[in-house]
Amino acid sequence: MKRLASVGLILAAAAAFMAPQAAAQARGIVGVGLGVPVGDFADEAGAAAQSGGGTVLAGLEWLPRGRSFGLRVDGAYNRFCTSACDEAAGELDVRYRFLNANVNGLVEFPVGNADLRPYLIAGVGIYNYKLEGDDAPALADESETDFGLNGGLGMTYTIGRVGIFAEGRFHNVFATGSDLQYIPVMLGARINLQ
Repeated sequence: MKRLASVGLILAAAAAFMAPQAAAQARGIVGVGLGVPVGDFADEAGAAAQSGGGTVLAGLEWLPRGRSFGLRVDGAYNRFCTSACDEAAGELDVRYRFLNANVNGLVEFPVGNADLRPYLIAGVGIYNYKLEGDDAPALADESETDFGLNGGLGMTYTIGRVGIFAEGRFHNVFATGSDLQYIPVMLGARINLQ
C-alpha cells in the first residue's frame, strides 16, 4: 500500500507541474507494437511468459515551448503468452495481462533536420497484472498491483502537426518474489493538440 501512496504522490506532483504549463506544447500519443519478456519473466523453466505479445499505448505529452524537456503521462495494455500456449502444452489459453500507468520525463535531441528528433524517456508507474484466459487456473484470476520503473529511447519524424515515432522501453515491475521485466517496441503517432 505504501508503494501505491508513493506513486500517487508522484502523479499528483506531475499534475501540479503540468498545470502551469499553459504555454507548453501539448501532444496526444497513440501506439501499437510487440512486447518481449526478458529476465526471469522469460525463464523457459517455469510458467513465465514464453513469447512476445501485443501492446497498445495512449497518453499525453507536455513540452514547454522552446525547450527539449517535457513530461509524458501514458497508459498501456500488454499481453504475453505463457508456456501453456505452445504446441507441446496443447495450446492452452493462458496469458499474462499487464495494465500500467506511467509518469515519465522526456528529453528530445534535435539533430540536423529539425523534423527528426531522437529522444530519451524514463519514469515511474503503477502496474496491474494477472493470468487470464479460458484455461487459466481459477486461483490465478486475482490481479496484483505493484510499483515499477521504465526507461528507453525513440525517434520521431514530424510531418506538419503529426509526428510518427518508433520507441522501445524497458519496464521493471517490482513484483513479489522476482521482478517482472519486458520490453515493448512500438510504432505510433504524436498529434499536436494546439
